[in-house]
Amino acid sequence: MNRINYRLLTQGSFFGAIRWYSLSKNVRIKSVTQLRPCTKADFVSSPNSKLQSMIWQNPLQNVLITKKPFTVGTRKAMVDFISHLHESYPEINVIIHPEVADEISSDFSQAVNNDPNWPHILYTGSQQEIIQKTDLLVTLGGDGTILHGVSTFGNDQVPPVLAFSLGTLGFLLPFAFEEYKEIFEKVISSRAKCLHRTRLECHVVKNGSDPKEPKNKHVVRRAMNDIFIHRGSAPHLANLDIYIDGAFLTRTVADGVVLSSPTGSTAYSLSAGGSIVSPLVPGILLTPICPRSLSFRPLLLPHSSHIKIKVGSKMNQINANTAINLSVDGFPQDDLHLGDEIHVINEIGTIYVEGTQIPPYYRDKQNGANKSTDPSLEPHQKQVVHSGIHCVARSENDWTNGINELLGFNSSFKFTRRLHDN
Repeated sequence: MNRINYRLLTQGSFFGAIRWYSLSKNVRIKSVTQLRPCTKADFVSSPNSKLQSMIWQNPLQNVLITKKPFTVGTRKAMVDFISHLHESYPEINVIIHPEVADEISSDFSQAVNNDPNWPHILYTGSQQEIIQKTDLLVTLGGDGTILHGVSTFGNDQVPPVLAFSLGTLGFLLPFAFEEYKEIFEKVISSRAKCLHRTRLECHVVKNGSDPKEPKNKHVVRRAMNDIFIHRGSAPHLANLDIYIDGAFLTRTVADGVVLSSPTGSTAYSLSAGGSIVSPLVPGILLTPICPRSLSFRPLLLPHSSHIKIKVGSKMNQINANTAINLSVDGFPQDDLHLGDEIHVINEIGTIYVEGTQIPPYYRDKQNGANKSTDPSLEPHQKQVVHSGIHCVARSENDWTNGINELLGFNSSFKFTRRLHDN
């Protein structure tokens, strides 16, 4: 048997039968269930900084590493990074997904410190098992790699994210991979700073118009970047009724609508004409996609807003079976049909709850259930424990540098003289 049985791995039964499996003489795979449960870092803010200090009260041990799949550069980077952790930090347990273990197993040319009795030990298992054990998420690739890595945690709390760029540029990538030794040392020694980014929650409520879906089906998805509903390949524009905090805002006829977090303001929302918003601004962006009305302009709403979008009744004048596409952070979801709704709120909750069809436990967040009550903290200090994503940052000015370097913000037109043959 030369390859991991991926189906059995994801079902959690493969490692239930054995405690370890050797992929090569230099690599040994173990079940992630053998590790201790994840430990959470504390995040302490200061009135003199935009960033929060990441403090490990219990030692960091379990590190999940994910990468852009099937690219030579990221494979080499992952092997180099894992080798460094095993040689410099033997107490660190490296977790990878099953398909990645199969991909990189033959790339380790030698054992740890070239000792044949000390193979590289990698831990893996089902996604839920990995979630329960991960202290830190490390991504190797681009912004898409971060979004994919975060999405694998679903609605669970995402561990701190350390992102390295490998040849690609992005607003979520403060570090080049060449810096990995220095940066990881800061992380493990509690000297790293983090930027706290909130996510959006998308509650999908089905009304039963689609015979394939159960009536009143309620699904929750979280988005680091954006949620967008659009007409897809349908020849007709999408009719959408939009409500803000229970009040009717407008009925729009457009290609669709983007609902974005401040982090996602430089993604699809920007391409659709939305504003660039700092991730520190607490808000939700509502940006139309090619609306028929020129007076439908992008909106920046308070982060406490509740936004309801209902697939409009005008669709029944065209084709009641027309499907509206829904995507969360670029990942397609089940199609929406006539009468279906999405309810979008910030991850921290909403002040509007009457008639929202949002479960009561989300309302508790507004009462401070997600804040630390540690009496040892000074009044100006705050710890956010159960919401958002903490991304390791380089400096206070990462975002400003990003819009200048990546977008060429407010750059003048470049004049190039044409040379003509005589």
